[in-house]
Amino acid sequence: MLQLQQLEVAYDDSIVIRDVSLEIKQGQVVCLMGRNGVGKTTIIKTIMGVLANRKGTITYKGEDVTSKNPTYRAKKGFGFVPQGREIFSNLTVYENMLLGLEARSDKKRTIDETIYQYFPVLKEMKDRPGGDLSGGQQQQLAFARALVSEPELLLLDEPTEGIQPNIVEDIQKVIKDIKENQKETSILLVEQSFDFAKSVADYFYIVDKGRIVYEGEELIEEEVSRLLSV
Repeated sequence: MLQLQQLEVAYDDSIVIRDVSLEIKQGQVVCLMGRNGVGKTTIIKTIMGVLANRKGTITYKGEDVTSKNPTYRAKKGFGFVPQGREIFSNLTVYENMLLGLEARSDKKRTIDETIYQYFPVLKEMKDRPGGDLSGGQQQQLAFARALVSEPELLLLDEPTEGIQPNIVEDIQKVIKDIKENQKETSILLVEQSFDFAKSVADYFYIVDKGRIVYEGEELIEEEVSRLLSV
């Protein structure tokens, strides 16, 4: 479904991603791991089109989307849950979710009830400003905003970072449900928790100093600990 080939990304003259190639197959959950500051968020933002790559190609369902902007990619089926959530605090919960519908290529402008089954608190608080929600609830809202567009490629940038264990469990259940019941949807997950990654992912990449240093279907805890240790 998605292929990155020899991706290079730089901030001004500083190269932060070097020769990165990875693949996500349809229906697959792929986890991208690595220490803080090694380039994981840069990779996922480049896939979404928020950042431009200097070299390499991004191919989605056979189409070269390397030069396409984020709006084009969103309408093609990309969904993005950024690190830090980035919800609109002055808009209501419901209005925040409606913004996710702008990415749809059809004219549907209603929230599917499945979203509220995933995150019941959002229905209870749909008329509250997004800024009134706790950090964990805001993460649920950011996730829901991405899901309302029914993306075929879902990009999750550290969705469990800094949130309470019960909401981590909710997010884990949602990812597993998508994996089991929405076979057309693929997920790229940026995650640092070994246990969480192993519980949901089918394939793993580890990044260090802007390069892929490990990939495979299995995570060996000793190897991961070595690569992720500070």
